[in-house]
Amino acid sequence: MAVNTPSGRSRGRPARTPEQHEQMRARILAAAGAVYAKHGQRGTTVARIVKKARLSRPTFYVFFDGTDDVITALVNHTQSQLNGRLYAAMVEPADLITQIVAAVDVYLDTTEEMGDAARVFHIEAHDPASSAHRLRQENEEVMVDMLRGRIIESGRPAPSSEAFRMLFGTLQAGSYRYSSTPGSDRREARAAMLRAAVALVGTPEDWRRAAERPDLFGQ
Repeated sequence: MAVNTPSGRSRGRPARTPEQHEQMRARILAAAGAVYAKHGQRGTTVARIVKKARLSRPTFYVFFDGTDDVITALVNHTQSQLNGRLYAAMVEPADLITQIVAAVDVYLDTTEEMGDAARVFHIEAHDPASSAHRLRQENEEVMVDMLRGRIIESGRPAPSSEAFRMLFGTLQAGSYRYSSTPGSDRREARAAMLRAAVALVGTPEDWRRAAERPDLFGQ
């Protein structure tokens, strides 16, 4: 539940320069990320955030209206980083198999970098009661439109939007399972995710070409 001040964001002493402003905002987001990763949305409070960031409540309210506001900013930041990596991997002209490989690696790399926070982000993103669920769906639609557009531009018949939604769900679940399972082998997880991805959005010819490459399917 968001906690608002009577006067909105007028409390607290603002940073003196734009650079200081951004540094303080980043500091709050980093603290919020640590709290969110440990306690989830329901356990993320202003009290915990300001304690972690070592700043006052008035300073917090200069930048954010409350917990809902900072969680939205945090989830959007995390999702936009993932989308940016996916876009960078897909923007260069390439065959579909190469693009799928790039997408799988982006998900695995991002999950590894998030560490323990990946568990909470995954749970919250798939909980209809969490704001992260809505934000994930909105961001996914952006990526679905982008990837379908790239395929159409290449002259290939584009898979349905639903196929791409299932693709993203598969990549999210696969990368989460890999990161949350002790002793999980990245190469095996990658090969399994590639098989599922090609089956969802590839053609029989794509499958044949991918199956002939032991570096992809691990055969």
